[in-house]
Amino acid sequence: MDLLTSAWIPVRADRGAGAFCLLTYEELLCHGGTWVISLPRDDLELAGLQLLVCMTQVLFLPTEDAALRQRFNQPLSPEAFADGVRPVVNWFQLDHPTQPFMQTRGIKAKDRTPIQKLLIGLPDGNNHAFFNEVGEVQRLGAPAAAIALFNQAANSPSFGGGFKGGLRGGSPVTTLVAGHDLRETVWRNVLTLPRVRQRLPQYEPDWTRDVPTWIKPIREQEVIQSATIGLARGLFWQPAHVDLIAADAEAPCDLIDGAPGRVYAGFNKEKFVFTVEGVWPHPHGALKTDVKKGVIEQKFVSFTTTAPAWTHLSEWVVPRTVDAADSQVGCSPAGPVVQAGELGRGRSEPLRLLIGGYRTNKASVLQRRHELMSLATGWQDDKERLRQLVDLGKAAKTALRGALYYAAQGASDRGLPGIGAAIHEVGEQQFYARTESLFYEVFDNELTFKAWNTAKKQFAATVVAQCQALFKELTDPYAHKPELIPIIAAARHSLQRKLTENLP
Repeated sequence: MDLLTSAWIPVRADRGAGAFCLLTYEELLCHGGTWVISLPRDDLELAGLQLLVCMTQVLFLPTEDAALRQRFNQPLSPEAFADGVRPVVNWFQLDHPTQPFMQTRGIKAKDRTPIQKLLIGLPDGNNHAFFNEVGEVQRLGAPAAAIALFNQAANSPSFGGGFKGGLRGGSPVTTLVAGHDLRETVWRNVLTLPRVRQRLPQYEPDWTRDVPTWIKPIREQEVIQSATIGLARGLFWQPAHVDLIAADAEAPCDLIDGAPGRVYAGFNKEKFVFTVEGVWPHPHGALKTDVKKGVIEQKFVSFTTTAPAWTHLSEWVVPRTVDAADSQVGCSPAGPVVQAGELGRGRSEPLRLLIGGYRTNKASVLQRRHELMSLATGWQDDKERLRQLVDLGKAAKTALRGALYYAAQGASDRGLPGIGAAIHEVGEQQFYARTESLFYEVFDNELTFKAWNTAKKQFAATVVAQCQALFKELTDPYAHKPELIPIIAAARHSLQRKLTENLP
């Protein structure tokens, strides 16, 4: 299968309501149609979209905003498509004899790894899960295998000890901008040349030097300076040695419906050592900057807790410079988000974010997190308001958890026994569950930006009411015990004081 010419993009017509089919890359970019990507897993849908974005970013890099805006509304001509793919005709062949897409030929492996291992989060070996079984997926067709390979390299934790993770770390959050259909969505995440150079100052398109790792492999023990990694090499960085193993006979894919075809039953992988020094400025994630003991540290945002996506919104949307004097952590949003704000300035354009990533513990995936978040018209004109709303919500959660923890632990210095149950843990989970839709509604409401003072007060009042109601629900079952009444009253007073101090 060749990603440049074969039908491999899984889509549904009519914005998802129509029939399923596999599109070619040329059909997507050169023809009309309100397609949406369609796979049975949300993480693979985002990875498939990101793969298309990376291909388009490298092959059809727009030189200016006017050229990019034209692509939002007008498909490429077949002639322009042919010119764009001509220099890289051997880059994207999944079964190329010597340089297959995202793979390394001739690697040594003691045992074959089941193909299910490419589908991040599914059980394999001695792992177990509630809803999936070991060996549930035994065959992947070429389209699913290509997307899974890319996802494993770009967005996933490594295969385990001795294996390297991607350029953004083990499990980064990917942040893309949604358009009205798949073709527009792809182009809305392609950066113009000036914006690429803001991240890679010396960048010049060069098909002879800036090539993927399967075309020019990373050398064993190589020490690589991140500044030397080009756009194509960085977007298609493959940190692992992987070689797909085709099944002996054609069969249906276990993931994507369709006629029998070439399928893969497993892959070989091997460890090899190299070092990347510095952080490559990948455009598809938010980069946090901190100063610790005078040393600048940078890392891409990832999901480390079960807290909902809104708690990271200011990092994904609001740029901040680092301020060591005030212990202020800096943050650079993903390139497509920054570009959307610049293209939409002065225009009535809302912003829809596609957000996805994994919550992990080392190489183990604990949770898949993929969401759509919408910001109403006006978001790009005063981003500080978004951070205020996020900070307000975080302060309310902290106040509630602190008061419940106080009630649970008691105050030994005052002779007040505590409840003894972990109601603060339950309270935090319930706060997120009950307020998540509230946050998304206020972000998506134009009045949030047009009538800011009123909207903020109403929002704060609703959050305060939720905190007070949750405190009451979680402490009332214990209020019948006379010895617990004093600590509950003290904790309630503490909650009210902190809410008054931190919320308008």
